[in-house]
Amino acid sequence: MKQIRSHKTVRLLVLMSLLLFIFVPSAMAFEGRGDDTVTIEAGELVEDDLYVSANTFVLDGTIRGDLVVAASEIVINGTIEGDLLAGGQFVEINGTIADDARIAASAIEMGEGAEIGGDLIAAGYSLHGKSGSLVSNDLVFAGFQALLAGDVNEDVWVGVNSLQVNGRIGGNITAEVGGDDSAPPVNPYQFMPNVPSIPIIPSGLTVGDAAKIGGDFNYRSPKSFNVPDNAVEGDVDFTQETVSVDTVSQPSTGQAVWRHVRRFITLVLIGVLLVWLVPNFVPHLSEQLKEKPVPSLGWGALVYFGVPVLIIVLIVAAILLASFFGMLQFGNLSGAVIFVSLAVGFAFMVAFVLVLLYLTKIIVGYFVGHQILQRLSPTLADTTYWSLLLGLLLVVAVIAIPYLGGLVNWIIAIVGVGALWLLWRSNKVPAEKIA
Repeated sequence: MKQIRSHKTVRLLVLMSLLLFIFVPSAMAFEGRGDDTVTIEAGELVEDDLYVSANTFVLDGTIRGDLVVAASEIVINGTIEGDLLAGGQFVEINGTIADDARIAASAIEMGEGAEIGGDLIAAGYSLHGKSGSLVSNDLVFAGFQALLAGDVNEDVWVGVNSLQVNGRIGGNITAEVGGDDSAPPVNPYQFMPNVPSIPIIPSGLTVGDAAKIGGDFNYRSPKSFNVPDNAVEGDVDFTQETVSVDTVSQPSTGQAVWRHVRRFITLVLIGVLLVWLVPNFVPHLSEQLKEKPVPSLGWGALVYFGVPVLIIVLIVAAILLASFFGMLQFGNLSGAVIFVSLAVGFAFMVAFVLVLLYLTKIIVGYFVGHQILQRLSPTLADTTYWSLLLGLLLVVAVIAIPYLGGLVNWIIAIVGVGALWLLWRSNKVPAEKIA
């Protein structure tokens, strides 16, 4: 218990030190809090800037300065008289933020009474501005989907697969949206336990009858969508994304077959090496997948979409920290911070991509092969290599099927990452047992 508290204290101090100097260099007064759950009760007044590191943070009171918070779940019911800088899994805003809000989260929701007095700049999987919510200045969002049912007084810039506009936009909308075939068939977050409801938005662009856009509507997409004439006071400008047929060469049947054979050989070599070096690792992951299939899918979706956002946030924070050292004329330290941060971020991203491309298929392949052999030949099922070979052969064969293969490949990546995450969280396998 003391070790856990120590880790939380260190994490809080690092967060406070970093964000204090980066984001509010002129504010010398602040307050910091850290715990599993941090709550600012109704009627409580925080006179200074507040820095929080927690699993769950709830604001029912008032903060006179800025709020900088890192937590899994963040709920803002009260008032922030300065800026909000938030990073987490889920951010819900029902109260008032007098100035700007900058948020990186899987899901962001603005309730019916939510009000942001400045700009909203956000990134994540989903942004949902409910009817009655208000962004007084600009809204900028990059992610997978956005539902804008509330009001935005000025301009909107979004880059998403799915965009639905039902509210009032005072200025222009500039959007880049996807097509009908670019969305997953299901909402991955519906499998997550204790997750707030996330709307399912159709792929591409939807402009509702209640939408009122005071300026121009400029959007880029693989296809055009219906925009009601009475919804836009300015001009509607559509730019189609095209792929030149001349530049896309279709592989021959032999080339396509060899590509899948090469994939199978690569996966087998990596899987056999992994089983040889760490014999119990893949079987334990397979057992995790068998015991918790739905949580594996849910947590896998969270990690799948959340890791890229986290890496971007960490790199941006490192660059800002380096800029701060540069202002203090610590030139060598500034360069070292940028170099190390970019190197670590790049290495982590490469590792994450390799996990998605190879390890997830090995995990799911072994799981499938082991389940089949247990029914057909329990003796062969006791040998890890036979289960691995059979499962990988089936996985590669299914992935080779047009259209269906892409969906299966995506599900395998999410489920495999989820099994890894759950195993890590549960600390189920001691180091000496894995080896």
